[in-house]
Amino acid sequence: MKSKNLIDESIKLQLDAKALGLDWIEVDKIISKIREETDELEEAINMDNQAHIEEELGDLFFSLISLSRHLNIDIDDLNQSANDKFRDRLEKIKDEMKKRNIKYADPLEMIDIWKTIKNK
Repeated sequence: MKSKNLIDESIKLQLDAKALGLDWIEVDKIISKIREETDELEEAINMDNQAHIEEELGDLFFSLISLSRHLNIDIDDLNQSANDKFRDRLEKIKDEMKKRNIKYADPLEMIDIWKTIKNK
């Protein structure tokens, strides 16, 4: 899978940097970096600059890979778990929508459905 190879490449780059002393030591510093990258992404989105958005989203993604590496969490397993969780909720949402006899929910209705599902 292409994405797995690219994530492996990111981890290799991070480990190469670590060998030179360029690596986060404390997890809280990585989390601060993720917040910074999120703010920069939001700025880029507000500027409506696609190239800048992609650059900042890439920086954020790279930082998340770094966090998963520091926490010894396999990012593919993490992604699979997130997919499974969302898939389960999506099925519950579909069931709730069927109960409500709707095929599409407006944003406010979806928030209500989402809250109903999360509280079950």
